[in-house]
Amino acid sequence: MLNFIVESIFWCFCIYGILSLVKDIFEEHAYKKIQKNIKIILTVKNVECGIENYIRELKFGKNFFNNLVVIDLDSVDNTVEILNEIEKECINMKTLTRKEGIDYINEMLNPVN
Repeated sequence: MLNFIVESIFWCFCIYGILSLVKDIFEEHAYKKIQKNIKIILTVKNVECGIENYIRELKFGKNFFNNLVVIDLDSVDNTVEILNEIEKECINMKTLTRKEGIDYINEMLNPVN
């Protein structure tokens, strides 16, 4: 009797593990399908002291996005230069001016089909 109970518990854990694995595979597949459409739009102004660390943390920390768009709001410090240097390293990063950023957001909100 004890042997039957132990085997039953063992098989319940096995079935639970297999079902969890299948669920995780489907969730990962669904996430990868929508991941290419995820965009982070970051607006910055005069943040030269911390922007590089912040973007590197975003980009290399979890890497949960496909595209990073940084819109500079007319910075007067070295923010734009720092962003341009980071953009050279990051494949999926784009740095835009205020005007380009407005156009980009308008295009995303009102796509022309």
